[in-house]
Amino acid sequence: MTTAPPSSSLPPPATPPVDTQEGIALAAPRSFAHATGFVYDARMMMHATLADDGHPEQPQRIARIFEMLQRHGCIDRMVRIPAREALRHEVESVHQPQLWDRFESIVKLPVDQLKAYSNDLEISSSLYLNMHSTYCARLACGSVMDMCSAVAAGRVRNGIAIVRPPGHHAEPDSGTGFCLYNNVAVAVQHLLDRPPGAADRVQRVLILDWDVHHGNGTQRAFWNDPRVLYVSLHRYENGTFYPGTHYGHYDQVGGPQALGTSVNVPWPCAGMNDADYLHAFQRCIMPIAYEFSPDLVIISAGFDAAVGDILGGCLVSPTGYAHMTHQLASLARGKLVVALEGGYTLDAIASSALAVTQTLLGDPLPPWPTGLSCSMAGADTVARVVRAQAPYWACMRQSLDYPPAPKEAGVATWATDELYLDARAARLWANHQMMPLPAVGDALLRNQALCTPSTMMPGTQTLLVFVHDMGTWHIGDPDDPQQPALFLADAADDMIQWAHTRGFACLDLCTTQSVSVRMLRNGERDKALPRPDAKPVKTTLEAQALYIWDHVCALSPAQQIVFLGFGSGCDALMHIIANRVVQDRVKAVVQVMGLQPIPLVPKQRQELKAWYLEHSLVLCPCDHPLYTWNEQQASGKRLGRVQRALESNPMQVLLRAKDALDTLLGAPTAPPTATPAPPAPVVTSAS
Repeated sequence: MTTAPPSSSLPPPATPPVDTQEGIALAAPRSFAHATGFVYDARMMMHATLADDGHPEQPQRIARIFEMLQRHGCIDRMVRIPAREALRHEVESVHQPQLWDRFESIVKLPVDQLKAYSNDLEISSSLYLNMHSTYCARLACGSVMDMCSAVAAGRVRNGIAIVRPPGHHAEPDSGTGFCLYNNVAVAVQHLLDRPPGAADRVQRVLILDWDVHHGNGTQRAFWNDPRVLYVSLHRYENGTFYPGTHYGHYDQVGGPQALGTSVNVPWPCAGMNDADYLHAFQRCIMPIAYEFSPDLVIISAGFDAAVGDILGGCLVSPTGYAHMTHQLASLARGKLVVALEGGYTLDAIASSALAVTQTLLGDPLPPWPTGLSCSMAGADTVARVVRAQAPYWACMRQSLDYPPAPKEAGVATWATDELYLDARAARLWANHQMMPLPAVGDALLRNQALCTPSTMMPGTQTLLVFVHDMGTWHIGDPDDPQQPALFLADAADDMIQWAHTRGFACLDLCTTQSVSVRMLRNGERDKALPRPDAKPVKTTLEAQALYIWDHVCALSPAQQIVFLGFGSGCDALMHIIANRVVQDRVKAVVQVMGLQPIPLVPKQRQELKAWYLEHSLVLCPCDHPLYTWNEQQASGKRLGRVQRALESNPMQVLLRAKDALDTLLGAPTAPPTATPAPPAPVVTSAS
């Protein structure tokens, strides 16, 4: 790692790769229509940190790539595009004038002040500066501009810009994330603004950003421009991965005049590999790209998703990069530009850039490795991207994904959870005379909580409090007219029937969440993560749980209370246990888990440990993370008494809870005589 000496006259890096005579110079608009271009200038290595500890965005990044291409004979087969500085008015086509003035004034500071300012800038904006930084940034920006112009005009077929500093984090009013000016955005805006008849004028541009970090600056630059389709594949992790915003979520689809022209594939965890990326390409990126039909394709080619990168944590191989490049080369009559962004492990970026360049040159693709398959995390994410983009692209639409008409059009719509609650209330009234629990204000949804008449009757011996998720939704066979288009697999009614046969009063609270049956996880070192679009429902559910305890359970004359939780309902019941005094009334607690973490007895309530161990049983699917990944093993007694089920389906595990409750409660109570209830209409499926 090279560190620039903190002096006012920073010399060029020692022995940069010889590049003045390599390739075929293309200074004049001579035609090499079937050639591959490159741009590289060692002067861009003068941008280096003044800090004593070095920096991952180091000068050797571009030198190592250039050396690799030389060593494998690529440079001799390519056309050289001379590097040049971008002009102020060109940069200001994307960036505000104040940004240019700010950077130029900073780099002219005395070296001691500049070093101190750069250290502060690194902390606040992940950006460093030295006295040559703006010059290098102008070189990088102008070089990408001319490479894109040469490809758009047909002077070369395709090309690679080996430049630094990178650009895709730079926003119109700020430079962040190692980026000063947004090289790709300035180049695209320049081509869009070219006068009619200009050879390099374009009307539609696809920017494919495979850097492991979301290109927030590029997306923002063209947020409301329908002429630019911006696609990004990046680690997201619910907005916690750099740049640490929700701007890279898949629901960020573009401004009101450009809906669908921002396509985000937000990976929920590390460890995404070639198969995950190619699945995203084949399932959504390439179909949208063909429908968009660009005149030019630009890859914001950060190689920090490569295997071995010190910051990325993903597993894309040179072969994966080659195959993605090959697919993109089928667009825009092959007019493809690769512009370097991130990538911080020298060997990884050099080998990845070599594979991409060889693909640009038309060399045979490396064979696809055997045994790779898309992960569950990858498939789940891509499916959500497809649904988010379905309103804007015909190729993304399926009958059940097609969005409802807008409300302003006067077409009524109903949410599936509302249909489910209404149908279930009607069914449980008909079968067990269960009635909706009245609620004050908006404490509960309509028909969300149901109870039997005996809940508040004197003489009631046992009250079952059942807090549970919905089941799992399934799409029916569209070719089978006997099947519903959509149906729900749910074992909750079986539990109500079990309680009824034992004469228990029942209080039923449905969370309206689907039980967690899939684990978004890649690699043994990475924690299981919630769904990337998980909504903040925990606080609401906890409030609902306390509401039913305070207004029903605490007032019920029942001699004993039994807690049964399913899915996120387990967390709700634990919230009651931790925040109310329940030990004298609750005789048994059975928690049936999905694949979410097991709720723990709070550390500050140590007195509950012994009671919870004696009165509870936690049933987990056989592939719960507690067993698959050894998660929560250190939590000890706070987990309660945990039992591993033979089944992997949480619904099947729920049915086993009946035997567990019988064991905890002793001999079942004799069933009462039920009074038949008047029939009520029941909705069983949505067709």
